[in-house]
This record gives sequence, structure tokens and C-alpha cells, in this order.
Amino acid sequence: MDEEQEKYLEESVTIVKQEAFQMQKALDSSNMPEVLKHAAIMISELRASLLSPKAYFELYMQVFDQMSRLESYFMEEHRRTGKIAEIYEKIQHTTNILPRLYLLVAAGSVYIKTRELTAKDVLKDLIEMIKGVQHPMRGLFLRYYLNKVCKDKLPDKGSEYEDSGDVTDSVDFLLQNLSEMNRLWVRMQHTGTVRDKTKREKERSDLKVTVGENIVRLSNLQGVNLELYQSVVLPRIIEIVTSSKDAISQQYLMDCIIQAFPDDYHLHTLELLLEACTQLQPAVEIKGIFINLLTRIADFAKEADLEIVQRVNIFDLVKTYIDKIIQEQSNPADTAKFLELNAAFLRLSLRCYPDNINYVNLILDSCVTLIDKNQSDGRLDQESLKTIVKLLSHPLESLSLAILSMSNYPKLMNYLQFQSRKQVAFKIVKAVVANKVELSDVDTVEKLISYISSLLVDANDTTESEAYEFEDEQQGVAKIIFLIKGPDVKTHFHLLHIFRTKLSQGGNRRIKYTYPALLFKYIKLVPNLDSNDSEITFHHILKILLQLVNKIIEVDPELGLKLSLQCALCIHNHDPEKTHEEIAYEFISQALILYQDELTDAAAKSNAITLALSTLAYVNCFEEENSETLVHNTAQYAHKQSTKTAEVRGALLATELFWTEAVRNDQRVLHYLKRAEKCAENIGSTNEGVMLLIDTLNKYISFLLRDVPTIEIDSINNLISNINNGVKKLGGDASQDIKVYLANTNKYIRTRQEEGKLKGLKL
Repeated sequence: MDEEQEKYLEESVTIVKQEAFQMQKALDSSNMPEVLKHAAIMISELRASLLSPKAYFELYMQVFDQMSRLESYFMEEHRRTGKIAEIYEKIQHTTNILPRLYLLVAAGSVYIKTRELTAKDVLKDLIEMIKGVQHPMRGLFLRYYLNKVCKDKLPDKGSEYEDSGDVTDSVDFLLQNLSEMNRLWVRMQHTGTVRDKTKREKERSDLKVTVGENIVRLSNLQGVNLELYQSVVLPRIIEIVTSSKDAISQQYLMDCIIQAFPDDYHLHTLELLLEACTQLQPAVEIKGIFINLLTRIADFAKEADLEIVQRVNIFDLVKTYIDKIIQEQSNPADTAKFLELNAAFLRLSLRCYPDNINYVNLILDSCVTLIDKNQSDGRLDQESLKTIVKLLSHPLESLSLAILSMSNYPKLMNYLQFQSRKQVAFKIVKAVVANKVELSDVDTVEKLISYISSLLVDANDTTESEAYEFEDEQQGVAKIIFLIKGPDVKTHFHLLHIFRTKLSQGGNRRIKYTYPALLFKYIKLVPNLDSNDSEITFHHILKILLQLVNKIIEVDPELGLKLSLQCALCIHNHDPEKTHEEIAYEFISQALILYQDELTDAAAKSNAITLALSTLAYVNCFEEENSETLVHNTAQYAHKQSTKTAEVRGALLATELFWTEAVRNDQRVLHYLKRAEKCAENIGSTNEGVMLLIDTLNKYISFLLRDVPTIEIDSINNLISNINNGVKKLGGDASQDIKVYLANTNKYIRTRQEEGKLKGLKL
């Protein structure tokens, strides 16, 4: 607000406050003539013609606050004298029309409360009288005041004034007020002191809520049911809107209708609303109105019974009008808005007809046609590209892989830049994973791969993703691979081959996320192989596994080590005849080489050797010579660790390699037990040293129970004695973990002795 407006406003507000003060003194002394006099002078400030709409609104609020006090006074006077009619009559003699009508509205409000006249008659009288003010801004605010004062006094179903008229009287009152207020509001565009069109429109926009208040009141009437809305309310409002011939008014009031009334009302009057939109002025942004309307109905359709929604032929109806708008108004500058309109239509269609692929394809076809017509070079702005992403994303929720049958889906994807294509591709992946869609035929897999290609391989316009985004995307691709489920071995194998071929083009950074999934799918295929099939054999699968593992090793040696061991387990589980010993040996020896040459982190090495020991102790797919070589090498690696603690644990694990179904070497078991015991003793009487001695004791007991001949009772008793001495030396420094661990070990020994085992052990 500029200085000049502030000055005018300050002068008027000062007079209002002065007269309000005098009015209050008269109220306190119940001096009616003085009350009316000062009230009229105060209200007369609303005759100001130099104030902007914003300043006038502030002045109006000052007056409005005082009018509520005046209304309370009129009510008190009526209770005291019972003569509200006389007050009403006295106000008629007020000289100036604007103060007179404000006072009459205040008194009329009290008149309705007294029930001396029906609300219907008083409202009719007031709505007729205020026609006397035709100045746009003064008349607009006078009618706004009438709305505010009478909002709780309208005859309506369930209201206290239900017997004082009916809801049709309230509807007539509000519609008449809406019509007059809209007319005054439109006239503001062509009157006043402001010559600048943009500024006039801004000032008008500041006052639009005063007009929209009528529609809000209509929507709040309980008696306005669907039948009354269809037959009276909506047709009358549309008549008011279309007859104004003013774009600003039409734009705002159509939005008011959509926002104020219930969604199911819109559904049942959809054709009437859509037809009304075609009658609006060319400057009205019809696309925005359509988008709001379709969005509201789509939200309603999500919650409503689909039978009710489908009773109205929404798709054909809406498409007819959208096609008409596109035909009449389409131009390159509006491409983004028309795409947004189609996105709203698509969302509505999917809510009402969730399984209708044809409807989706028709909408996408309309979008492709629109782009080809308006943007023949295919260069779209960012807003259009964002909307295309929405168009491609909406169908995924209910249709999932059905999108693969839509001819226009890939056409729209081709308009997108790499980043947007990847965004849509990831949404496709998430939809397929969420719906657990089985990938069972070649055509589906090939189309899916083409749709999500931006996740699988780089393109000329590739842009780097954030690390966490890239990881999420590739993990999504891995989950897709796990959904492959061919109806037979041959098809299943072919589907895996299609994925493997595509993934091999994706570069090294994708391998560690996608290749493991592929490897496990090949492993899961093995039990289903047909021994009579000469094309897809176990040996063929193993060769593929070896290729996959070798590629993984190039980018992640630690992961490659783990998967090499997994492949060895696969051979153990499915090759009892040991016909694939050579490949099994290659997998295990490769894991050991990786352990020795590639791993440097102590924790990683410890985990890796533990895994290797466990695997080798379990598998039984080697002849004696190969088995002995692998076992001895692994045992040596296990014992040669970077810390004393790791050496002890490695030696203890190594013992298991020498007492399995395939290997029975009691001397080597004892050898590594003694190594572990000696290494633990060298650590000394510390919590760590004693803990490792208890670990060694438990391993001795384990082998004693398994009847390993080299395990002697005296050796175990000496170890128990050393442990007890170590605990004594620690004294109060012994950790709680050691105390609990030792107590549990002793309890276990006693329990087994009660069973007649572990005889001779002394605790």
C-alpha cells in the first residue's frame, strides 16, 4: 500500500474510531437517536471513493467490528421494549442510503431472531433494498456484509429457522446475491481511478473471496441435495457465470464451484460442467478448470464404489470435451498444460477403469499426437518432461507389466532425456517388484528390458546418479532378475541368457549389484536340469557361473571370493559322482588366491577365511589328493593371521578340516589344537588370553565327544588347570563374560558326565 493510500485510510479509520466511541457512549445511555446518528456517520466513511480495494477492505473490517456491537444493542432494546419494528422504521429515516442499508441489515438480522417476521420475508426485503447501492465497491461490500450477518439465519434443513421458510428461499437469496455481487465485481474492471489494466485486475483479484462467499454458503446448506443441485443450483450458477462475459469472473467462479460442492455432485453433473466450460470466454484458462475437476473426481473415485462411478460414462464424456479443447486451442506454447490435462484424465481413467488398457493407450496416443503436432522437433520444456513422467508412471500402480502391450508407451518414453527415462524405468522396476510379477515368457522379458534399458546400460546422454540412487536402481534390477520363472528349463535358461547378454553391456560398476542375482538364478535352475538334455547341462551352467564369478572378481574381489565358495557348494549338492571336481577345485583355489592376494583388511580376511574353512569342511566333491591340498593350504592360511587372537581362532577352525566325512586325520586335529593352545598361553593371563583358552577347551571337548583318538584326558585337565590359574591371577579384573563363559562350560561338562561321558575330567 502506497503512502497516499495509507494517508486516506488513516483519516477514515480515525473518524470511524471517534464515531464508534461516541456511539458506545450512546449505547451505554440507551440513547437510540444518538446511537443511530453516530453509527450513520461512522458507516458513511465507507462512501470513500479514493481508497484502493485493499485499503477499503481494512476500513470495512473496522466498521464491521463495531456493527456487531450495534446488532447486540438492537437485540437488547427489543428484549427491553419488544419494539424491533420501531427500530427498523426509525432506521428508514437515515438520510444517506449507504449507512441506512447497513443499519437495516443489522436490524433485519435481529428481526429474524425475534421471529416477528419470517426469515424468508426479511431476507427478501433486504435483498431488494440493497439494490439501491450500485457503486461497484460499496455495493460489493454491502452485500458481503449481508452475507456475513445472515449466514446463520438462512432457512435450511435442520436449522433453527427451518420453519421460517425453506431451503429454496435460501437458495434464491444466495443466488440473487451472487448474481448482483458478480455484476458489481465485473464492473470494477471498467470503473475507478486506476488506468493500468494489470493493476485493476490485481485489485479485483483481492476482492474475489467476497463474491465466492455466496457459493460457499450454498454448498453448506444441508437442504441442497443432489436433486436440487442438479435442477436449480448448478444451472443458475452457470447462467450467472456464462452471462458475465468476463474471463476473471468466469475463471474464479468455475474454480469455486469445483472446490465448494461435493465430488459426487460433480460426478452426476459432469456433462453440464464440461459443457459450461466450452461457453466461457477465450481468455479463460479452461485447461486448469478441467484439471481441477478431473482431479477431484479421481480422488472421489478412489474411495467410492466403482459401480456408482462407472454408471456415468466418464471416459467417453471427458475425452470428447478434451479432444474438442485440444482441437480448438492447441498451440506449441500450451503443450505442457495440455499434457498436464491428459495426465489428470489418465489418473481419473485409472481410478474408474483400473484394468482398461485400451483407455490408457488412447490417452497416451492423444499425448503423442499433441507433441508431434506442436513440437515436431521433439524438444520439450522441463514442465512437459515432468508431466510425461507422470503420464508414464500413473498406469504402473494398477496395470504393472500390462504397459508392455501399449504401443504409445515407448513412444512417450523416447521424448524423455536420459535422467527422466531412468526415473520412469525405476518406477517400472518398483511396480513389477511390488506386484511380484513372474517373468515367464521371452516377449515380456525383451520388452521389459527395452523399457528399463536406461538402468542397464549407459547411453549417449547418460548423466551420473548419486551413489545411493545408483545403488537403489541396481538393487531393483537384481530383484527383477529374481522374478524370472520360465515354464520349463529351456525357456527359463533362455530368459536368463537374455538378461545376461544385456547386463554384460552395462559396464563394471553395475556388475556387483546385478551379477550375483543372475548367478543365484542359475544355481536355482540346477536341480531342475534334465539329465537327458544335451543342450543345457550342469557342466554348461558351471561354465557360466565361472564366467560370472570372474567378472565379479574384477570389480569386487571379496564378493567374488564368497560367490566362488557358493558355487563350490552348488557342485557338492548336485554332483555326488564328483564328475565336476576340476571346476570345484578351481572355485575353491580361486577363493584362496583372492584371500591371499587381494584382501588387505584384517576383518575382511578373518571373515573370508572363516567362510572358506566352513565351506571346505562341508563339501565332499574332491578326490583325496585334491582334498588334501586344499585342506592343508586353507589350514595354513587360517593359522597365519595378523593378530594372536586371530591365529588362535584360525587354528581352532582349521581343526574341523581334518575330521569330516571325507577326511579323518586325528594327528592334524591334535596339531592345530596344540597350536591354538600354545598361542593362547603366549598371550598371557589376560581376559583375552583366558577367553581363548576356554574356546580351545570347548574345541577339545567337542573332539573328545566325537571320539578322536589323539585327544587325551590329561591334556584337557592340564588346560582346565591353566584356565583356573589364569582366572585366579586376574582376580577382580576378570571380566563378567569370562566368568559366565567358564561357568557355562563347566555346567556343560557336568551335564555330559552325568550322562556317563567325559569321564576323568577334573573341574
